[in-house]
Amino acid sequence: MTILICVTDVQLFLLLRHILAKEGFEAILVTEHDELRQLASREPVAAMIVDRAKPEPGVEAFVTAAKITFPEAGVVFLHRRHGGGEALSDTCDLLLESPFNPGLLTSFLHRLRHCLVKKKEEDAGHVLRFADLTMDIAAVKVRRAGRDVALTALEFRLLRRLLQDPSAVCEREDLIEACWPESTEVEPRTVDIHIGHIRRALTGSGPDLIRTVRGRGYALEMPS
Repeated sequence: MTILICVTDVQLFLLLRHILAKEGFEAILVTEHDELRQLASREPVAAMIVDRAKPEPGVEAFVTAAKITFPEAGVVFLHRRHGGGEALSDTCDLLLESPFNPGLLTSFLHRLRHCLVKKKEEDAGHVLRFADLTMDIAAVKVRRAGRDVALTALEFRLLRRLLQDPSAVCEREDLIEACWPESTEVEPRTVDIHIGHIRRALTGSGPDLIRTVRGRGYALEMPS
C-alpha cells in the first residue's frame, strides 16, 4: 500500500522511506499537483505524511487537492512542539511532534491499512442512499442531485456512518469511535467542526440533510 510523502527535506524523505519500507509500505515523494493526478490510477493510497514543521507556500492548497484525489487516505502532520499543533489537530488524523516517534507512525499506518482492507472487503459494490444523496463506497464517491461532492477521507467516514442508519441519532462518541483511529484523543467540538464541513459541502446541491440533536449528536433528515 502506498504512502505519499509531502516534504522538501530530502534527508527526511529518505528516513521516512526507510522506516516505511521495513513495515511493507511503498513511500512516494510528491510535491506537485500534477504528480497527484498521475498517481490517481495507482494502487490505493493509505496515507499522506506532510511536513508542517517548515511549511512551504501553497502547502494548504496542495493538501486539499491530495485529499480530494485520495479521499480515503489518512493525513499525518509532522510539526514542532508548541508550533500551533492545537489548530492543526482538527485537519489531520495523526499529529506527530518533532522529534517524532516512528513507532507511533507505523502503528497508526498498520491500523489504517487494516481498516481499509476490511472496508474494501465489506463494501465491495455497496452503495448507500438517502434522499438525493448517494455514496458509492467501493468507488469512494459521493453524489448529490447528480453532482459530485468533494469530501476529505475523514468527512467521508463520518457521512458514511450517518448513512448506515440515517433515521437514528448518531452520538458524537459513536462517530469518534467509528471514524478516528483507535486511541486517538478527539474532542466533541472537533466532530462538530467536521460535520459543519460536510453540511456545507452537501448544501451546495440542495437543502440541509443533517439534523443536529442538541446535547447528543446528528442524524439525517428528509428536507421539507
